[in-house]
Amino acid sequence: MCILAALSAAGAWSSTPAYQTNGIPYASLSLISFFSISWLFIARRFGAHTVSPSRDLKFSVMRTAEAWATTWGLAGLMSVTTVAPPTFDIWLALLVGGALLILLRLAASFSEADHNSGRVRTIVIGSCPSARALTSTSEADQTFRLCGFVPFANEDPRQMPHLRELGTLNNLADLIKANEIDAAIVSPSDDAVTGEVHQVMNACEALGLQTQYFPSFLDVDDTRVDITWSASRPGLNVQLMGATSMGAACKRAVDVVGAIIGIVTLLPVFIACALVIKLTSKGPVLYQQTRVGRMGRTFQCLKFRTMQDGAQEQQEELRPASHQDGPAFKIDGDPRITRFGQVLRKFSVDELPQLFNVLTGDMSLVGPRPPVPSEVEQYSWWQRRRISIKPGLTCVWQVYGRNRVSFKRWVEMDLYYIDNWSMWMDMKLIAKTVRVVLSGTGM
Repeated sequence: MCILAALSAAGAWSSTPAYQTNGIPYASLSLISFFSISWLFIARRFGAHTVSPSRDLKFSVMRTAEAWATTWGLAGLMSVTTVAPPTFDIWLALLVGGALLILLRLAASFSEADHNSGRVRTIVIGSCPSARALTSTSEADQTFRLCGFVPFANEDPRQMPHLRELGTLNNLADLIKANEIDAAIVSPSDDAVTGEVHQVMNACEALGLQTQYFPSFLDVDDTRVDITWSASRPGLNVQLMGATSMGAACKRAVDVVGAIIGIVTLLPVFIACALVIKLTSKGPVLYQQTRVGRMGRTFQCLKFRTMQDGAQEQQEELRPASHQDGPAFKIDGDPRITRFGQVLRKFSVDELPQLFNVLTGDMSLVGPRPPVPSEVEQYSWWQRRRISIKPGLTCVWQVYGRNRVSFKRWVEMDLYYIDNWSMWMDMKLIAKTVRVVLSGTGM
């Protein structure tokens, strides 16, 4: 009805004779079809009706506005490029339609019928702090008509003092029927048995209940949870809240542009280093080493060779002399380093070929330094998060830690970067890296 009113106000039926056949305004009918079908699909995709306005007016209006803007963009583009009559004002349709849809949601928010219809009779299955937190708020009371709870076998019913205990899991189906339940909130504790959770899900499914599942392992901060599918089976995709798609695109654009500028600008340095390395020691100019990138994927990391050919085989013999704790390996006065290699390492010039790794997408300009696989194998569970993003040429450790901090502190610096990333932080780290490199504090 809102769309029909908007199209009427915009002149959809003011067609000239050239747009009519036997008195039937085909252009107007096409406009109705374009807008109505687009609205139905897009509103469903955006979830414009998933939350009642009486429960969350802001969310409801926001989703409605987003769905209408997308509908207008799609249907409006189709109409103005195909069948819209010359008297049709697409901008007026946008304004009137948007205003009417939002007014409709505002009116619904004050509707007593809408408020009551939104509160379904709900049973809570689980007795733990998580279940109590989910059901003891005013928001939960506005959303659900909580009829009581049923604990899992190993749980303490005293955790739910605000609700009435209905019974046990053994007669769950009978309890649901007796209390005329329409929805279930399932929130098991860590003590709940997986088989019981499965039993509850099967019972709710058999009775056609709307079921909301809140597992305890999702009680973590800074994560995004989505539905994923594998072999036609649904599951939960849990991952850390990273950069937005726009932020990730901007970061990649900066990487590509920065790598190209760096390679072109430093081309004379590349040529000079290659010539000196070839003339002063035996072996290839570039050294390729397998490193671990984002999500554990390996790639060939490029560096100017600073050691004698075959030096990698001697590393385990020298490990007792490493001054870096943890799995990382760093040693003062490494006998394998060539004379020119010492100069390259002092000013971090040996890392410059990694600009090509940045260009190919294996690395970023800023990010945790890429570890070797043998180091990653020794990581503890919390340290593995440092390989959740692309490695980089520089990061917080390069600027503030370098060779002066423990491995634990090194990883903490990387995790700080991951959790607080911004383009401004990248720009600052790149600028400060130039200063650190010129000071010659590398090894």
